Amino acid sequence: MVLRSHWKANKAEVVAENGVVTAMQPQAAEAGLAILKQGGNAVDAAVAIGFCNIVLEPYMAVIGGMGYMLIHLAETGQTIGVDFNGRAPRQAHAGMYDVLGPAPPGGINVFRTRDDANVSGALSITVPATCAGFCTAHEHYGRLSLAQVLEPAIGLAADGFETNWHTTLYVANRMEALQNDPYMAAMWLPNGRPPRNYPKPAERIVQRDLGELLRRIARHGAAAMYAGEVADAIDAWMRDHGGVLTKQDLADYQPILGSPLTQDFRGRTLACVATPSGAVTNMETFRILNHLAFDDLEHNSAAYLHLVIEAARHAFADRFRYLGDWEHTPVPLQGLLSPEYTQQLARQITPLRSQTVIEEQEEPWSYYLDRALHDPWAFDPGPRPDGVIPEPALAAEAGHTTHINVVDKDRNAVSCTHTGVFGPVHLDNTGVYLTGGMAWFIPLPGHPNSVAGWKRPMNNMCPVMVLQDGRPVVCQGAPGARKIMHRGVQVLLNMLQHGMSPQDAVAALTVDASGREVLVDSRFPDNVVEELRSLGHAVKIVEEEPGMTGNFARPSAVTIDYDRGLLRTGVDVFRPSLALGY
Repeated sequence: MVLRSHWKANKAEVVAENGVVTAMQPQAAEAGLAILKQGGNAVDAAVAIGFCNIVLEPYMAVIGGMGYMLIHLAETGQTIGVDFNGRAPRQAHAGMYDVLGPAPPGGINVFRTRDDANVSGALSITVPATCAGFCTAHEHYGRLSLAQVLEPAIGLAADGFETNWHTTLYVANRMEALQNDPYMAAMWLPNGRPPRNYPKPAERIVQRDLGELLRRIARHGAAAMYAGEVADAIDAWMRDHGGVLTKQDLADYQPILGSPLTQDFRGRTLACVATPSGAVTNMETFRILNHLAFDDLEHNSAAYLHLVIEAARHAFADRFRYLGDWEHTPVPLQGLLSPEYTQQLARQITPLRSQTVIEEQEEPWSYYLDRALHDPWAFDPGPRPDGVIPEPALAAEAGHTTHINVVDKDRNAVSCTHTGVFGPVHLDNTGVYLTGGMAWFIPLPGHPNSVAGWKRPMNNMCPVMVLQDGRPVVCQGAPGARKIMHRGVQVLLNMLQHGMSPQDAVAALTVDASGREVLVDSRFPDNVVEELRSLGHAVKIVEEEPGMTGNFARPSAVTIDYDRGLLRTGVDVFRPSLALGY
């Protein structure tokens, strides 16, 4: 019996033989598919989509942002991680912010800083990484010329694109801030108001400066942004506004190419980029699940959800206590992912009652700063650090991020998540939007994860590939801040454990265990909700519906069926996400 109406939304599953793309914006997906049809490979298409994203949705991802890309090359069987995480400027230091005290409970920050200097303004800026990341991926693994790959994005920026409901909604919600910025208002508030998306044709957003920057990148590669006039302009702006980012930081920045983190899960291999991100938390969650018997439990029953929630909560407790940039901070990485340690955690999970509920009115990311639920150092070969335990960085709750999946006819594959929000830090007439990634560090001095020069911020993005017999069978990822991690685990379980198609796996009801309360989709049956409460979970019912971001992460996925020669896709139901194939 249903006593309240609710959404029962889904999208048609794309099934194709030659190639598929998924993107959060339709014009970006169309550009990626066109590149595949022109003879480009999966990397060409993903880079084309990525550059289109920074034109179409700079409220989700910008050219001065950061991200991660997984690439699988069918010919060699290699899987490569491209880490284009941002870095703190070299002159950044642990005492650069005036910390006012603890932040109010229920938010995303543990500490408040004067004027929110670590969140917005010149001192909040990390070294821009997205442009370098895309150009590096293309240089090493692309097939077409960079000019051909950037052509769609250049057209969308210089000639403009028709706005859709999602863009109109975002601009309307940011109207006051945009009105106070004449440069931004000239582009994003045509006629002094949010762009009209109905009736068709919709109003167009034109970004000529960004179009010119992209033309320079098409001719000169990343050097167009990391050297010369643009780098000089960034350097001068920073000096004028009290920032510490320099043109030498730009010149020194290089993405990291390397082998991914991998682990087995029931006969398959999960691969994630080896960087401070959501990867370790997801892998630890799967490691714990490996030791739990839930094969006979009904999908999304209370008993099933209980185990999935508890496994994630143990992994999140470790995340909020131990994780940081292991280039700068001792992190028990091997211990966290060891079979012996995760088996110990699995033994703490009982089907009768939650053991991970925080009774205080405090979020876990602050609660576990000075409390350890477990001790992974006992299982790690590295020396246990003296003094303060590493603490995590924090990620913005808003979930301003985007994700790309591509598989081509040769079965090269890409899974890429990138981020960065346009805002008050931009350089007029250059097309450059910079990102306040310093908010992902702890602003208080004296902690291993305090701010340090050239340090990578910890964030939540987690593009994933699942491999079987050395070949990718799933590409998956999502935007959605810290909710990325638990949603990704559930989507993969839906496919790997329950045999769902990617579209049904993405559209399935979900929960999120990253905060003090377990967020539960309002469409779950009442008996499931009440049973979760009876097991001790602090449940909060939330409604999922069309909007800017939503209450959960916004996943997409692609599966590869080698026996049938078919590619299948799944995309977010409630936003303009699009899958295309041929």
